Amino acid sequence: MIVLISESLLMRSTATDGRILRDRVLSGFGVRLNARKRTFLVATSVRGKQFRMMLGYWPLMSVEEARSKAMDVLRQCRNGEQPSRKVPQDLPTLREAYIAYCKAKGIKPSSQRRYESFYRTHFGPWLDRPVDHMGHGAFAEHCHDFAQNTGKSLVELGRGVIGAVIKYVNAVYGLNVVSPFVRLAGAGLLPERTQPRARVLQESELPQWREAVDKLGQRQRDYLYLVLYTGLRRNEARDLRHMDINLTEGVLSVPETKTGRPHTLPLTPRMKAILERRCADLEPEDLLFKGVSADHMWEMAMRHGAPRFMLHDLRKMVATVGQKLGLGDAVLRRILNHTAPKTDVLNRHYVGLTDRDVREGLQRIQEELDSMMKR
Repeated sequence: MIVLISESLLMRSTATDGRILRDRVLSGFGVRLNARKRTFLVATSVRGKQFRMMLGYWPLMSVEEARSKAMDVLRQCRNGEQPSRKVPQDLPTLREAYIAYCKAKGIKPSSQRRYESFYRTHFGPWLDRPVDHMGHGAFAEHCHDFAQNTGKSLVELGRGVIGAVIKYVNAVYGLNVVSPFVRLAGAGLLPERTQPRARVLQESELPQWREAVDKLGQRQRDYLYLVLYTGLRRNEARDLRHMDINLTEGVLSVPETKTGRPHTLPLTPRMKAILERRCADLEPEDLLFKGVSADHMWEMAMRHGAPRFMLHDLRKMVATVGQKLGLGDAVLRRILNHTAPKTDVLNRHYVGLTDRDVREGLQRIQEELDSMMKR
């Protein structure tokens, strides 16, 4: 049957008997209608011999895309050339691929901005090249130079983000690109992985830390104490809004976290005193710590005599004190919103603690921290 092949025609068609519709405009272009597929094809001749080629499936391939590919194939046939039966894909660029990857994985905007900055700075010349170029020797050489002339932490970031995008395009586009970082690691040409930073703030320094923090403004002071009492990550505490605090039911909620899972904590008396003060006269959308710069809080405290520390030290302090008090791993993970290792099937898939289940443990940690700050 000769028709004008169009999107609307294929949407209306109910045929499932394998018939072929031939295009009225482009001779040699057609579509086969089967029960489960609509297959675009080219049916023509090359130097007197019959030739057929499958182009793709509708609706994964649009009619416009199929017609364009058919024209390229038919042009070769008219010139007496035997077209390759594997029609080259229209592959995205590296820039398009990492944006699509971030969207598919639900990467947070803050992390996406970090990745964008990394790619622009260290892989700028490759951003607008097709992703299969990551399998070329020149890209591997670029990765080798990057690994040899960049700090450990950046190399580790590059190894992760390049590897993740390569896995994504391999899966989506059927490629078989191997990350150059895998080969470099196998050859021992990557620097050693960075080790977790040791906690700088010591338990014996907590009285000095408290004395300095008490000299700060009320908003900054409340922020630091809340981080110490809860173990929240700095951005999780900084971005809290009035709507995230339910003083009636006694629950603090963190909707966006590093792990991607919303997090809740029970309000202990110490936390409630801070949050009642911060929530006073605020609208639901208002930030509790508006104007507080989490990146500079440690500097402000140190100017008032605090020992050297990082905000993450306060989170580590919560974990350390909880461990010394004998709280179980499941309770500490729930307080800190950590994910159990993949091999820990029990805690990863079966154990589920609520905020009420960790209230007593969190209160014990806070009581011990207060005691340590008074020694």
